[in-house]
Amino acid sequence: MQPERGDVVRSVDPFKLGENRQRPWLIVNNNAHPFGDEQYVAVAVSTREYDDSIALADDIWQVGGVPRESYVSPWAVHSPRIEDLVAWQGRVTDAFVGRVVDSLEGYLR
Repeated sequence: MQPERGDVVRSVDPFKLGENRQRPWLIVNNNAHPFGDEQYVAVAVSTREYDDSIALADDIWQVGGVPRESYVSPWAVHSPRIEDLVAWQGRVTDAFVGRVVDSLEGYLR
């Protein structure tokens, strides 16, 4: 699997404890990433909604999806390596990724 910006993939969650430590992640890095074919910048996908969550509505999916109502948590950043990726779940629109990146950037400026 070689994910691209906008792909939702499953990987280990470094923030979870216990046996079921996987979660979906939205890949948000662009081609400027220095190790873009080995490591990624991703934000968490969660079934829990928080104040700043961004809903993964049905109309933002180009292909695939998630089985339950889910949200992107743009403040929950992870950098999974390619060998940590377990499955591909789908791809969202470029406009949705742009909205997520804008939100993430707001936490960094």
